[in-house]
Amino acid sequence: MKAAAATVASVAVSVSIVLLLVPMLGGQPDGPGFWMSVLCPLLIAGPASTWQFHQTETIARQRDAIARMHVKLEDAHAELQRLHADLGEKARTDALTGGLNRGAFFAALEEAVAHGRGAMALIVADADHFKTINDGFGHLVGDDALRRIGGLMADTIGSIGIWGRIGGEEFAALLTDTGRSAAIEAAERLRLAVAETKLLADERPVSLSVSIGIACANAPCAPIDLFRRADDDLYRAKSGGRNRIVIDGREVVEIAA
Repeated sequence: MKAAAATVASVAVSVSIVLLLVPMLGGQPDGPGFWMSVLCPLLIAGPASTWQFHQTETIARQRDAIARMHVKLEDAHAELQRLHADLGEKARTDALTGGLNRGAFFAALEEAVAHGRGAMALIVADADHFKTINDGFGHLVGDDALRRIGGLMADTIGSIGIWGRIGGEEFAALLTDTGRSAAIEAAERLRLAVAETKLLADERPVSLSVSIGIACANAPCAPIDLFRRADDDLYRAKSGGRNRIVIDGREVVEIAA
């Protein structure tokens, strides 16, 4: 349609020129000259304008297609970034509890103690009598118990430090810019929260508690030494009756007294 309109316009202009100029030159606008003014635009302008408009429309369609492909590529790139971030997060996260997994937690611990400054505390907590829960109520209940403890770790530790599940029923938390008293208070909040948790299996109550060891230090320090001290005190809490906190080889209730 555009080419036909351009051709008609070309014919009209050509005929108008002939009708105006030929009389001014003393001639008559008729005969072969007149028909040439009609035929030439038809033979030249028609194909030329058709090709030109076709090329313009082709370029426009290709430009639109490229723009759509560019939008799709940006969407695909954004989705790829999201999936990569999700994959990275899943690689660092314990699927059962939502905390850091062992590798991610110890990597964060090493980074903190190597480059941090000031007081910090490592809390290591272990679920008491967990084998009894698994044997007496089944592994699904055991998994539920771990999820409950993980949720309480997030509630009591998540806003002031990092935490993760570092073993089957063992959890750890790192509190930076935290001294001895604040670390004991955080550990006690966790211990009480776990002990007060109501968990039922087949309408039977499942008793939950954790034993906790704490190690305090000033960064930078050796991560293996910090963990060994906290783990040793966890063992003392276990052997001392469970459901208790030990720091520097002494039970917290004894220190408070």
